[in-house]
Amino acid sequence: MMEKTIKVHGMHCNSCESLIVDSLNGIGVKSTANHKKGEVIVHFDLKKVSLEKISKTIEENGYKNGYKIVK
Repeated sequence: MMEKTIKVHGMHCNSCESLIVDSLNGIGVKSTANHKKGEVIVHFDLKKVSLEKISKTIEENGYKNGYKIVK
């Protein structure tokens, strides 16, 4: 299981966090979001889902992430 922190722009509240977490859960990614930091921490199996898919899922919900991995 990999863990990455991704910068996400456009999250303003707890509802934004929930939307992202729920959509990532739908593709098999466990995550936590923090709108105050503008970050999403993702836990995933690289054999099952790619970082590109995670990025696309975030963007499909209206948030920009620039695919910038923090750590």
